[in-house]
Amino acid sequence: MDSDRNVDDIAASFGALSNPLRVRILLALTETRRADWDHEGMSYSDLRAAVAAEDGGRFNYHLDELRGQFVRGKDGHYWLTSAGSRVVDEIYAGTFSGSPGGISGPVGRSCPEDGKPLEATFEDGVLSVSCPEHGTVFDMWLRFGAGADRDLEELFAWANRRGLWYLESVSWDVCPHCAGQFGEATFRPAGGDDSTDTAGSVIVDMTCDSCAISFGIPAHQYALTRPPTIAFLHDHGIDYRSLAVEYGAAEWAHETTRTDSGVLVCFTVDGERLELELGQSLETQSYRRDSARA
Repeated sequence: MDSDRNVDDIAASFGALSNPLRVRILLALTETRRADWDHEGMSYSDLRAAVAAEDGGRFNYHLDELRGQFVRGKDGHYWLTSAGSRVVDEIYAGTFSGSPGGISGPVGRSCPEDGKPLEATFEDGVLSVSCPEHGTVFDMWLRFGAGADRDLEELFAWANRRGLWYLESVSWDVCPHCAGQFGEATFRPAGGDDSTDTAGSVIVDMTCDSCAISFGIPAHQYALTRPPTIAFLHDHGIDYRSLAVEYGAAEWAHETTRTDSGVLVCFTVDGERLELELGQSLETQSYRRDSARA
């Protein structure tokens, strides 16, 4: 996986952060993005004063170590690059210094298989929701410090919205982890490759060509992001963004069937039915709305 990555350059970039003064410089430059993000930056004298660097030679050396990858400079002013901003985001999130302690307890949802109450655990920046009988039914990476002053219900709501963003990102052929592209989708029955339930839930598997992270997501969840589905649910007073994508909602039903060229997803709400056919690349091939069949 690292054949197209210059690991020496990457290691050197990480090494540029290995000094407390350099970290203080990045944190001081955070102030330049809080007002209007106009990249006017902080002057040399203001930046040096902000980090209390009395030795000018030492300050210049460490500032130069950050320039290019994490800090840009022009006309005596300095600001964070995109990479520098990502670093300070993770610093404030506690990713590099947070406590590994976690929280756990029930959430206001039931297992979609047996209706039993679900339990959630937030630890090391991951919210995991599980059923006593079926194990983990949902997990999502959050920021490491997300649990500070938030309860599990708040974290669970955020995790579901983040799950929807992941879903939309993958649907746009953008990996939410590295911004890479995905290869061709593959389809399988939710019950396993040997399942004969052709009208059950169909799982769409996608793998990023760059970082190789994989997603296995029910096809009806991909269909939720398509304009015909959004319009259909909206016409029935349902905002698809408010749906808990892992668990569905009581006011609508769905079924999924494999086709020769992809997958057919059907939604039914208030006696009306939407049939949406997705192709091998998850593009919308056709859709139809009519009264639900008996």
